[in-house]
Amino acid sequence: MIKKRWLPLVVVLTILVGLLPQMVAAQSPNYYTSVILSDITSGAPVVGGTFTTDLSLSIVNNATPQLGVMGADVWIRFDPAVLAVDDADDNPANGIQVSISTEFFGGSVFVAANEVAACPSGGTCVHLALSHSGAPITNRTGKIATITWAGLAAGDGALEVALPETVLADENGADVPINSTTVPAIAVMEPGTISGQVLRQGTRTDHAGTEVVAYNAGGGVVGTATTQADGSFDLIVPIGGSYLVQAAYNGYLKAQKSSVYVVGAAVDLGTTTILGGDVNNDNNVNILDIVTIISRYGTTGWTSAEPTDINDDGEVNIFDLTIAAGNFGRYGPLAW
Repeated sequence: MIKKRWLPLVVVLTILVGLLPQMVAAQSPNYYTSVILSDITSGAPVVGGTFTTDLSLSIVNNATPQLGVMGADVWIRFDPAVLAVDDADDNPANGIQVSISTEFFGGSVFVAANEVAACPSGGTCVHLALSHSGAPITNRTGKIATITWAGLAAGDGALEVALPETVLADENGADVPINSTTVPAIAVMEPGTISGQVLRQGTRTDHAGTEVVAYNAGGGVVGTATTQADGSFDLIVPIGGSYLVQAAYNGYLKAQKSSVYVVGAAVDLGTTTILGGDVNNDNNVNILDIVTIISRYGTTGWTSAEPTDINDDGEVNIFDLTIAAGNFGRYGPLAW
């Protein structure tokens, strides 16, 4: 039995317990929105070079009613003494534009602004204003644009999402709050060159198409290149750094070289041969790869995009099977 002097406290506690879920719900939004500028996706941030980054939006709803994004007015500030925007359509009459993506917005995308302009809060910005004809976007992360930057001088690019001018809007023309912004720290440096040669096992003549990527200590991409027919490549990277260089081709185990120090103008990694048979690209040649090759054995008309045609001769045959069988049990990345 509860004594009378405790009854008021029991009543208060009961009320608080009943209200707790409502209080938590009131403090925690049912949605989360982000404006994201990616790290470098291609190229290198060097003086005289170009590199690309992707501009994306994200919204996640975890309860009803769901909030939707119908349009976005985005401003990305940068230092024009260090960076310039490379015109996507090479048409001066249209001004400087970036490449629009339909990955985030469904339906027809309406572009009200695609320019480099003065930011309302000061500085220079890439300015995009987009909407679309589809339903409001309630749960999606996707690109709205790809920006190609040109390095003008060594220094900090000073990239940031300019606030408060960057806004998201719903289908009723109301503001959708932005919960977070993500922007990489990108510094432009003087260029250095990492060169070398990547040969593909089983390929008789054309070794073109292997992707070679340089990563910094934090795992960020600092330079990309593609091999020529003889397997050679020149990878432009910022001078004065230490990089991990990785070579990858569809259907092959990756090869990599760590601690590549670029202290002078050029570094030559020499020649490496990547081994075939990793048709599912898990960096391991195993029974899954063998079974997949056998399932397509004898088929023809393949392009270089087909990983089971390891040697790119247009058909899956005994040469592909023996390459994979000879590398059975091997793991990547292989040492350069």
